[in-house]
Amino acid sequence: MDLTQKISALKQVSFSKFIQDDDLWYLLYTCESVSLKAGHILFAEKTFKESMFIVLEGELEVYKQNKHIAFRGVGDFFGEMSLLESKPRSASVRAVADSVLLEIDKRTFFSYLGSNTKVIWNILITLSGRNREDLDVIDSGYKELIRSEEKYRRIVESISDLIFQVDPDGLISFANQSVSILGYEADELIGKPFNNIYDGEWGDKEKHHILTRRVGPRTTTNREISLKVNPLSSLHGIFWYLPFLINSSGIWNVPQEMILKKDVAKEFLGSLLVARNDKMDLMM
Repeated sequence: MDLTQKISALKQVSFSKFIQDDDLWYLLYTCESVSLKAGHILFAEKTFKESMFIVLEGELEVYKQNKHIAFRGVGDFFGEMSLLESKPRSASVRAVADSVLLEIDKRTFFSYLGSNTKVIWNILITLSGRNREDLDVIDSGYKELIRSEEKYRRIVESISDLIFQVDPDGLISFANQSVSILGYEADELIGKPFNNIYDGEWGDKEKHHILTRRVGPRTTTNREISLKVNPLSSLHGIFWYLPFLINSSGIWNVPQEMILKKDVAKEFLGSLLVARNDKMDLMM
């Protein structure tokens, strides 16, 4: 597999559209390529190595105690939980066809991917779209963040964007520490209606776009909204509200391709919101 083929495969990764071509080439030159013959095991459950993998060629199977979880093909990434949480692998992976992988270590990830908030948002969306069995067995997906607030903390607490998960009833079930820009502690927002901090008329149209059920290209992107500053904080009086651009996507218990099909049993789990304030440096 030559470099041109590798870069073509790397561009199939969902978050690659947020990375400059020069940086994609840098990843190829910097990161190690791993070749596997069909049937070879890449890593086993309970082993430890802080790295994630991207499939450049072939197909691999994720399994736990001989129970199939999922297949990963060209453009898919996996193994990210050991990298993010610095703990042993929770599942095993083997090649089902001759395969080529790009191994991204922890330093490279946080230097070239972890600091890019659009990449992080896309990774979270991708993880949340994996099926329920995948989520339950290997602890990936945003739903697991509700069950353990430490999940993804190394990422979501390292960026300045506000990240919310809002349940189907409109109640905030997770907020990262960046909500301090509004004068709130994350814990005090849990269980509160999102519209409590929304500045504006909370009608059906606003709710439809902000707490969207949509996935894929139909999600809400860069919608301008304002969020209220905590009236009990020292910031109130300086600012009553702050403007944000918000991206929002629905979270379901089935893969994205199943959501879009009719007559498929599926459950809406809530909405993932990422709000960015690009003007904050100028306002402060």
